[in-house]
Amino acid sequence: MILVSGNGILAKELLKLSTDDLPITLLPRKEMDITDEYVVSDVIKSFMMRPDFPKYFVHTAALTKPMRVNDKNPIMSMTTNIVGTANVAKICHKYDIKFIYISTDFVYGPDKISDEDGGLKPANNYGWSKLGGECVSKLVPNSLILRCGLCDIPFRHKIAFNDVYRNSITHEEVAGIILKVRDEVGIINVGGEYKSVYDFVSQYQKVDTKSGTKTVPSLQLNIEKLKRILNE
Repeated sequence: MILVSGNGILAKELLKLSTDDLPITLLPRKEMDITDEYVVSDVIKSFMMRPDFPKYFVHTAALTKPMRVNDKNPIMSMTTNIVGTANVAKICHKYDIKFIYISTDFVYGPDKISDEDGGLKPANNYGWSKLGGECVSKLVPNSLILRCGLCDIPFRHKIAFNDVYRNSITHEEVAGIILKVRDEVGIINVGGEYKSVYDFVSQYQKVDTKSGTKTVPSLQLNIEKLKRILNE
């Protein structure tokens, strides 16, 4: 069994991949508030009583929207993305459940190709909060950190920047990758072809475009490790 925190896009894409041989169960906030360590402990403990107890926990629950909530409310960002992650990681470590942490390419700095062992320089509070979650995750020996260049499709904005480049990838694609790499440990960059956000989004829908380099940095991932694991 795989447990998945949250009920966002990635969690729902993972649920679509549930099978009889590998059942996937979502734990939305109404069932498990990750900021309450006692609730987290009770919920996960209840699953350990079952014959099909969980072998993996994919931690997708997070405060996202990097340009808004995290910058305007850093306390909420810390509580959810760092403390909440710590609460889940501790219990996974206690029961020897593989802890898979969904991080972001925003932990890296701009203007260079970033590999898993390279320097980190978060550009905003969202990146810093997710890096804090990574620090917690690394303390769990049986853990995997996936630094993803996720991009919402359908795209939520009216405009996509034509001069901001990323290794953008859909939630559907990442869900499939999670299942393929779930037995790995350490850190893996997860992304697609390096291209402008506008070029990526235009593959799926019509959208207006403009310059955005003064607002959002370009971030380039080295995804060779992922390709080797997937034999691509």
